[in-house]
Amino acid sequence: MILGVSYTVWDGEELLEYSIKSIRRNVDYIAVVWQKISYFGELCNDGLEALLYDLKRQGLIDELYLYEPDMLNGGVKKAGIDETRKRNIGLWLCRENGCDYHMTMDCDEFYEDEQFKFMKKEMVQGAYGTGYAQHIQYYKDSIYQLKNPEREFISTIEKITPKTKYIHSISCIVPVDPTRKTNNVQEGMSYRIFTREECQMHHLSFVRKDIGKKLKNRASGSWTENEIQRIVDYYEKWQYPNPCMWAKQNLLEVIQVPRQFEIYKD
Repeated sequence: MILGVSYTVWDGEELLEYSIKSIRRNVDYIAVVWQKISYFGELCNDGLEALLYDLKRQGLIDELYLYEPDMLNGGVKKAGIDETRKRNIGLWLCRENGCDYHMTMDCDEFYEDEQFKFMKKEMVQGAYGTGYAQHIQYYKDSIYQLKNPEREFISTIEKITPKTKYIHSISCIVPVDPTRKTNNVQEGMSYRIFTREECQMHHLSFVRKDIGKKLKNRASGSWTENEIQRIVDYYEKWQYPNPCMWAKQNLLEVIQVPRQFEIYKD
């Protein structure tokens, strides 16, 4: 297996270095498809470009690709279509650089080393075209985890064929982010669904220096300014062991877990 990973980046870059370090030893090529302007017209943070080129100099990133959105202020559905285009650019970069398998990732996604190795081995031995795994959510820091995991999945490793591509909202056998589905299964390839014990993604989705920026520019949801401000205010004042406030303003139980992933070293 020659595995390439492509990250799609606009915000949350404070987590990117640590996400890459959680997988770097197990992958052969890493591309970052990044943008200066969000799908909703907001500028990225001032230090994003410098950070990306610094990570490239360190050898954590192999290639950078600047993406210019086609659908500014087009709404959540159109933002999702644009996000799918970014994932296809990442797939293309991996294909062009000799990879025969691909993963699309975001800055806030982490994997345990042994589980990642197991997933790679299973994909090759089973000749699977697509892998699916569940994810566990975190809040505010990498030691605060939602007590009850979500039931949704993500697509993980995809076999690269000449026909492989991400297709927005294509049908899928498990619930998956509509921007992260390839046509491999529709093309007749088999799939592998991993249990949590075998491999799961650790999703630091509510771990941000600026959670409001994430919510305002999210391709998978839309809220009013008042709703976003309420979530931000709660986030900034939150202390364990109080319940956390999630994206729909629902309160969820949180547990404290040992720190597996170092973030925010500074």
